[in-house]
Amino acid sequence: MLVQWIASQQSLGANHFFVPPGPSSLNFSPDLALDSPGTDHFVIIAQLKEEVATLKKMLHQKDQMILEKEKKITELKADFQYQESQMRAKMNQMEKTHKEVTEQLQAKNRELLKQAAALSKSKKSEKSGAITSP
Repeated sequence: MLVQWIASQQSLGANHFFVPPGPSSLNFSPDLALDSPGTDHFVIIAQLKEEVATLKKMLHQKDQMILEKEKKITELKADFQYQESQMRAKMNQMEKTHKEVTEQLQAKNRELLKQAAALSKSKKSEKSGAITSP
């Protein structure tokens, strides 16, 4: 709207912009305002005021949307951090359990290896004792 008004002013050869009337020009009669060429300026000012109001309303709506999206992002980040901490705790617990089970199995394996070595040694001594005794 503003661009159209500026273009129309330039096409008319106007090299100046409208300066709002001072307080002394507030005492005008409606009949004179309708007939004067300044009426176009008042119409344009009214249109521009409407456009500014509309743009302000749109800006407010966009600001509200941005705030809502920022709130959602904050909620999602908080949820992500909570889930991540829960996952880390679970992984640490699983790692601890795995380490304990591995240590138990290694201890059991060492014990079984000792038993196997003892059995093997006792069988060798029995065989060697049986062969040398006759």
